[in-house]
Amino acid sequence: MKNILIIAAENSAENYGAQIIDEFQKNNAPVHFFGVGGDKFLARGVDVIIHNKELAIVGIIEVISSLAKLKRCMSTLVKTALKRKTDAVILIDYPDFNIRIAKKFKQAGIPVYYYISPTVWAWRYSRVKLLKKYVSHMFIIFPFEIPIFEKEDIPFTYTGHPLLPMIKVNVTREQFRTRMARMGVINNEKYEPVIMVTLLPGSRRSEVHFLLPEMLKAMELLKKEFNIKLFLLKAGGIEQETIAAFLKKNPLDVTIIPQEQGYDLIHASDIVLTTCGTSNLEIAMLDTPFVAGYRVNRLSYLLGKPFVKIDLYSIVNILARKEVIKELIQHHFTAQNIVKEMRRILTDPAVRENMLAEFARIREMLAQDKNAPEIIYKKISMDILGPQNTQNTQNNV
Repeated sequence: MKNILIIAAENSAENYGAQIIDEFQKNNAPVHFFGVGGDKFLARGVDVIIHNKELAIVGIIEVISSLAKLKRCMSTLVKTALKRKTDAVILIDYPDFNIRIAKKFKQAGIPVYYYISPTVWAWRYSRVKLLKKYVSHMFIIFPFEIPIFEKEDIPFTYTGHPLLPMIKVNVTREQFRTRMARMGVINNEKYEPVIMVTLLPGSRRSEVHFLLPEMLKAMELLKKEFNIKLFLLKAGGIEQETIAAFLKKNPLDVTIIPQEQGYDLIHASDIVLTTCGTSNLEIAMLDTPFVAGYRVNRLSYLLGKPFVKIDLYSIVNILARKEVIKELIQHHFTAQNIVKEMRRILTDPAVRENMLAEFARIREMLAQDKNAPEIIYKKISMDILGPQNTQNTQNNV
C-alpha cells in the first residue's frame, strides 16, 4: 500500500482533489490518501489530518496574522508525511502555503506533484523559479499556460480544466423556479415577473466578512427598482451561523441554498453577484449574467497591488482578454456601483446578449476531450506503482 499526502486547502481544490481520489479508487489502486481536506475527503475515506477550514485565509495581512497557525499546520503535515513514509505529495492550488511546503518535501526526497498552477501569468512571475526547484511535475489547466512552462523548462502535463465536466444541472430553470414557488419561496401575488438574484459571498470567512454586508446594502437599493427574490448560495466551508449573523442585521428576505444545489440555483437565476474566483467560470458556463467584485483588508490590497501584472481579475475576463463582466475591486465595490451594473444588465438586452455570446466563446475555447483526473492518475500511479502495477489496477476494474 502506497501513501499519498494530498493538500486541498480550499473548497474548489477539494472538489478537484475528490476527482483524483475517485479515479484512484475506481482503478483499485493500492493507495491510501491522507492530508488536508473537508467533508468530501472524509466521505471518500481520506484520513484528514487538518480540516481545510483551518487554512481558509485570504489577504496578505490576514496571512501574516495567521503565520504561527500556518507554520504549525505545515510542521504537522511534514512530520506526518515522514512518519508514514509518504510516496508522493499532491498539492492543489493555494500557492503561498503549498510552494513553501513543497520545498520541505523536496528536501525530504518525496516527489511533489502540483495541480493548478499559481497564477504566475498574473502576478509574481518569479514563483516559476521555485516551482522548477521544488516541484517534480506540474499539471496545468489553461492552454495559455503551456508556453510559460515550456519556456521555463518545467516538467508539466496539460490536463484541461477539471471544472467543465463537473458543471451539470439536475433540473431545468423552469423546474427549479416552480419548486421554489411550491415551497412558498417565490410568492408573486402581484403577478409581475420575479427576478431571481443570487449572491455568492465566497468560500472563506474573510470573504463573507468583507463582501456580504455591501452585497446586502446593494440588494436593498435594487429591491426599490425591481421585483426581486434573493437567494444566497452558502459555500460548504462556511457555517450557517456566519451567514445568519449578517442577515439578522438586514431587513431583506433571503433564502439560503446549500452548495449541493448551487448549479441548479445559478442556472435558474436571472443575475448573480459574486466574488472574483472559481465561481466566475462556473457561472459563465451555466450561461447566467453576473457581476463580480472583491475586497480585502485595505493594507493587504496596497501591499499586493504592485505585484499584479494584469488589469483584469476575473478568470472570465482574463480568458476573453477584455472586460466581459464588470469587476468591482476594493473601493469600487460599493452598493451604488453594484446596482448600477446590475441595472444595466437587467434593462439592456444587448448587454445581456453580448455577455452570453462571450460566455459561449469561452466555452468553445476550453472545450476538450481530456479527462484531468485520469491524466493525473496515470502519471502518478506510473511513477509510484510502476507500469506493470498501474496496468493491473486498470485491468481489475
